[in-house]
Amino acid sequence: RMEAETNADKRSQWGQKIELWKRALTQVADLKGKDATNRKETELIEEIIADIHHRLCVPLSNTLPHLIGVDHYIKFISSWLTDETWDTANILTIVGMGGIGKTSLAKYVFHLHSIHFQTNSFIEGINTRCNEQFNGFLDLQRQLYRDISKINSLQVNNVSMYTSKIKDVLVRKMVFIVLDDIDSLEQLDALLGNKGLHPGSKVIITTKDASLTERCALFDLRVQPKHTQVLLNGLCESESLELLCIHAFKSQKPKEGYEEVSEKLVKYCEGHPLALEVLGKSLRKRDNVDEWEYYIKGLKKEPHSRIKKALQMGIDSLPFRNDKELFKHIACFFVGANRGLTETILNACDINANSGITNLVDKCLLSIGPNNKLMMHQLIQEMGRDLVREESPHKPWKRSRLWCDEESFKVLKQKKGKGNILGLALDMRRLNKKKMSVSCELKTDSLT
Repeated sequence: RMEAETNADKRSQWGQKIELWKRALTQVADLKGKDATNRKETELIEEIIADIHHRLCVPLSNTLPHLIGVDHYIKFISSWLTDETWDTANILTIVGMGGIGKTSLAKYVFHLHSIHFQTNSFIEGINTRCNEQFNGFLDLQRQLYRDISKINSLQVNNVSMYTSKIKDVLVRKMVFIVLDDIDSLEQLDALLGNKGLHPGSKVIITTKDASLTERCALFDLRVQPKHTQVLLNGLCESESLELLCIHAFKSQKPKEGYEEVSEKLVKYCEGHPLALEVLGKSLRKRDNVDEWEYYIKGLKKEPHSRIKKALQMGIDSLPFRNDKELFKHIACFFVGANRGLTETILNACDINANSGITNLVDKCLLSIGPNNKLMMHQLIQEMGRDLVREESPHKPWKRSRLWCDEESFKVLKQKKGKGNILGLALDMRRLNKKKMSVSCELKTDSLT
């Protein structure tokens, strides 16, 4: 087939393949056998497997962690990775909110398939390492260059110079790379450059920004890579319960008597894997159902710090103040509302809702449901409301937004609105009239 091929590039690819086959056959011919005399076959097989495992330096599929609820994603990405398209480079972007399992999924498929690629690299936690470590970005580039070039010592202390070195390798070599937690175009362009990728290369990117990949420099080239996007959703109820129980009870089902509180916690987490894992571990030693109940009530007032940190990064990455204010408005008042109606109201309040909503959807902080309704994950909504609550934890009238009916009623009744309030929600039907034990008559001068 190579001799009959007239296309020079394809002929070259065949030549590279044949060279790989020659080297592999030589290695096989040089392998030493094992003496099976008077030995159990099972022992011999285990020894051979251990030897292969050691030679590959990667975990075999049966040593990889068990991931719940992502089998269809693994199957899809595995099919994408094993699809031998030699005429173009391929990029796959895994998109989802913080803590939804993007890194775990990418790490799993990398360890499962990296043995099939001569040149591979997994760069984890890019955004965190850039923000928290001195020279963090330079270290990332150094790791990527070392992995794909196999050159350990390179005296370069400049980001742009490293980018130049990396892109020269990427255009010459077929690679499999995973770039985990990309948050900006600068990160993507500095790691992938603007020269292009060698045909047959596979790149997986994990990010919270659905629009990011196709805005990078590689998509400005005449020959662009082929792009596929995977939106990672949360777990279903049964999968959520299983994950919670594994961490809380070290079993796949709730302990007797804990069925109801477990279901409450599953409902609170709304399929979020990190939340289920963190809260499950936090409650592992609490052998009292009442403790679980108090814990769940506390979560509704204040999110767990680790979950909060994972979600906060998505909010902090919003580049415009307009989008941050819009996020808080929607979290407090407009979840479940019609998009068109919401845009009409907020545009009149000098908030750019049209493009702002698109930006929030791209950042996985918002989604558009049936009938054009605005949908937000419960944990993200709680996060937005918590940001407002922190403006004045004990004095609601000093906050910018009020959505709790009892707090809204008290502020209006006591005429404490001092000009800080931008939005207020009040449904008199939801008030406990006996508990309030006051007249329900309100006057509009409360908001003067």
